[in-house]
Formats: sequence, structure tokens, C-alpha cells
Amino acid sequence: MNLLKHTILILIILQFGLLVKLNAQKVEPVYTDSTGKLFINSGTPVHIYISTNAKGTNAVQLQSEQPEGNPLKWGNHGPKLLSYVNLYTGKQIRFDLFADGLPPKTSTAFEPNKGYQKENTIYLSEGALIELSAHDSNSGTQSIFFSVNGSNFSRYENPIAFDSDGKFVIQFYSVDNVGNQEDEGERIIIIDSTPPTSAHQFGGPVFDNIVAKGTTIALSATDEIGVKSTHFKLNDGPQTPYTKPIAIGQLPEGEHTIYWFSIDLVGNTEEPRSLTFFVDKTPPLVFEEIVGNNYMIAGKEFSSGRSQLRIVGVDNKAGIKDIFYSINGKEFVRYEKPIYLSDISSAITIRSYAIDNVGNRSEGGTSGQQFAMPEVDITGPSVVYSFDGKRIVLRDTLWISSTTQIGILASDKGSGVNRIEFKLNDQPTIPFSEKFSVNTNGYQRVSVTAFDNVDNLNIVNFGFGVDGDAPEVFYHFSQKPHRTETLNDQTVPVFSQVLTMFLAATDNIAGLESISYSINGAKERTYTEPISGFKPGNIYHLSIKAIDKLGNQSNISVQFKVE
Repeated sequence: MNLLKHTILILIILQFGLLVKLNAQKVEPVYTDSTGKLFINSGTPVHIYISTNAKGTNAVQLQSEQPEGNPLKWGNHGPKLLSYVNLYTGKQIRFDLFADGLPPKTSTAFEPNKGYQKENTIYLSEGALIELSAHDSNSGTQSIFFSVNGSNFSRYENPIAFDSDGKFVIQFYSVDNVGNQEDEGERIIIIDSTPPTSAHQFGGPVFDNIVAKGTTIALSATDEIGVKSTHFKLNDGPQTPYTKPIAIGQLPEGEHTIYWFSIDLVGNTEEPRSLTFFVDKTPPLVFEEIVGNNYMIAGKEFSSGRSQLRIVGVDNKAGIKDIFYSINGKEFVRYEKPIYLSDISSAITIRSYAIDNVGNRSEGGTSGQQFAMPEVDITGPSVVYSFDGKRIVLRDTLWISSTTQIGILASDKGSGVNRIEFKLNDQPTIPFSEKFSVNTNGYQRVSVTAFDNVDNLNIVNFGFGVDGDAPEVFYHFSQKPHRTETLNDQTVPVFSQVLTMFLAATDNIAGLESISYSINGAKERTYTEPISGFKPGNIYHLSIKAIDKLGNQSNISVQFKVE
């Protein structure tokens, strides 16, 4: 056969011994792209065959005279060249291919307004997605695979979503079209759906959200992954990024509202907060006055000695914090309570100023206010008491009867007596207007308070005993009755003519003063000895009276018959 007269098809067939298996899918170590460019996995054994037809069905393996040519290996990354030289014509035919020994590189991506990355950690807001992409500048990327929190690797097809807050670990790698596999990469994903928490703080004087003209408002925010920005607006003004404390002194006096919110690094936005405050630029007003118990009599003014300097501050909003005063040019001191002026008898000059709770200060008077001081009366009235009626002293205690009148008298050399009040035992205090008596037996306590016309007072306490019980009367006959008779529906004892009658009486407190009696309505006689001389045939009516030393009196009547 004349070989020069026939076209011989030389077919080079590459046979490889390396297959990459990923998730039950084979990746061949050879790849031809859309332009027909041939890529081969670097280091893969290659066998060369020759055939006379395009399909290579009758291909025969070429053997190299050098041992290193069976099979061939291209170990370096880069373009490779096969050449065939026609020995008859000297023409060189080139076969180009590319040995690809570099794997793809996988990268992660997310929406910038929903997350941020710090080193190997990605912070995302709720609903944010992670996208994987791979780049291979040679044979191109065949597949990307990923795993979440140690799960089996899956082929990446759609962005990765997370259904809850927390920490997730994503592992990933890519494979190119000739089976080069990337080393596993890893990202830590933090899903955070919690917005920041913002707060305000006043800088400068503040009291119950009332602020002074120099006060500022500082805003701060905290967030687990970090705060991106804070925004605010005053009243209906424009929304402004917060960068430094907000000066509110330029606001007019009155009520204002600040609104603010913060955004974290993954876009979680806080619900707007607000604070209403009042800008107070008005200083207080101060009033001084002399107060106390003053009384004018016969053209002369008296004071109780409790006359006081009272200073009152009035403020439009924040309220008074401190008041300072000066008397007769002396150093200013803090006013804490009314000042007694009893040691000052001449005219005085007072200057004062007040500071409200946010630091606004009134101007102290330069000339001050002058006051004339009245004559001081610091002594309460003198009090005396008296008893009008029966009384007796027993064992250092004064005893009176229930009819004895008690009188109280007060006198005052200064402003004069205003009123007298008294209290008996634990009863309520009542005004004294006239003499009174006590009809309750036993020891009594009286407390008397007398006031003068400038409310000086004097208290006098005294006690006494009340005996309102009359003596107990006893009588005794010298013999027993012979019999009894019924006279006018009454039973009457009957005695003999030698009858003698004895009288007696007892009194537990004051003692007995006298016993007297009257027979059948005759003149009353003082009992000094037993009664006798009764005549037979007569009915006797005997009236007996006993009186104690306080005038308490008891009366009894006795009826009997003598025969």
C-alpha cells in the first residue's frame, strides 16, 4: 500500500486514570470549554492513541521509545504543547492544551444593608441571606458544596437562609471542571434580629425633666453586635444623625420633645423613643416679710418674741432649690427656716435671692427691704385659781364639795390677756368663762392655759379631791319592840315608856360635822346625848339629819309608838 496516496487520520486520545467523585457525581479530569479549548487536571496520567477515523474506534496506543513517555504527565500548572512534524514535508502541526492544577476560590456575599463582616464572622439581620460564589480562571467552576453546623455537604443552588437567631457555622468548597477541589472554607454566621437600645442623659442642670438653658442631651445606644448610627429630631424639625451632645439652650422657653432611634450594624432599627422636657430660663421671685404674733394696744405694738423673718421664693416651673439672705449687710447665708428676730429691736435691712432647681438665679436687692421691730413680749400671763365654797385639807390634799365653785384669773402686764382654756382630767380642753363646779367624786386634775394677745402662754396645773357623798346615819333603840301596829298602811314598832334612842353617823372622807333631830315637827335640836322621856300612848315621828364638814347632808325619818 502506498501510504502517500491515502489520508491517514491520526487521532490523539487522552485516557485518564483519575476520577473525582462528589455526592455520587463524577468529575472527569479533562474538560473542553465552549471554544474547544482542552483542559487537563495537572499531574493526571495521559495515554496517546492514533486512529484512522474521527470516532477513534480503531485507535491504537502509541508507545514512546523513552520510558517516561508512557504515560505522559504534566505536573506544572499552565499551557502545554504537543507537536507533530511531517518528515517528508518538514511541516509542524501543534496540539494545544492546558494543565489546570489550581482549584477554584469560593467567596461569600450578603446585602450590605443587612449585615457586616468582621474577620471570619458575618453578622446578619433576620431574613438576610448568604450567597456563595466561586471563581476559576482556567477550566471554570463545576459545583459549590456547603454544610451548616456540621450537616452533610449539599450542592449549593440557592442563597442560604436562616430561620432563627443564633450562631451558625457554614463550611464550603468548590470543584472546577477538571476535578480540582478547593480546601474547605468556613464562616461563622451570627443572626441578630434584636434592635439596639438607646437612652438619653442630661448634661447640666435638670430637675424632673425641667432643664436650664445651658443643659445638653446626650444619646447613647447599646447593641450586642454594635451600633451603626443614632438619629434624632427636635419637635417637628428634620431628622439628623447624632454625633455629639445636643445643645438645647437655643430652644425657646417652654415644652419640647426630642425623638430618636438607633440602627445596629446589621440594619435592625429601634422603635423611635421620645422625651418631653421643659426649658426653664426664668429666675425665681423672692418675697421677704416679718411674721409673728403682733398686737397693738394704746398705740403700742407688741410682739411675742417669736417674730420671724420669713422669705418666700416663687418659681414658674422648676421650683425653688435654695434661698440666701443677708441682714444688715452681713454675709449671705442659706435660708432654711424662719429666723427669730427677738434680739433685734431696731429697724433691719434684708437682702435675699433664690436659685431654682435648674440653676436660674434671681437678683438680690441692692438696697434691701427695711422693717421696724415691735416691742418684745415673751412672758405669758400670770394665772391664779380659787375655790368658793366648802373646802378642807386632809393629808396635804384639798377636798371640796360638789357645790364648791372653782374660779380662774389671769393677768398680763404686756400685751394683755387674750383667753383662758382649761382641761379637767382627760376631757377635751374648753374655754374658761365663769366659775364651775365638779360633781364627780374622787381626785381631780385641772390644767389651765392662759394666752396673751401675742400668743405667749402660761400653763398651771393643780389638783383637788371632790367629796359629794353625805354621811351615813344610824339609830338604835335601847329595847326591842313589844309588838307592831299598822298605822296608815305602815308597820310601826311599839315600845315601853322607858325607851331610850341612840343616834350616830359616819363619813368616809371629810368627817362628820353634826347630827341633829326633830321630834314630831318640833324645833330641830343638836344631838349630844341619847334621847329619852317618851310618853306612853303617843306616836312619834323622828327626823334625823347628819352633815359632814364639806356640807354634804343626809336625812332619814323614823316612826314608832310608846305605850
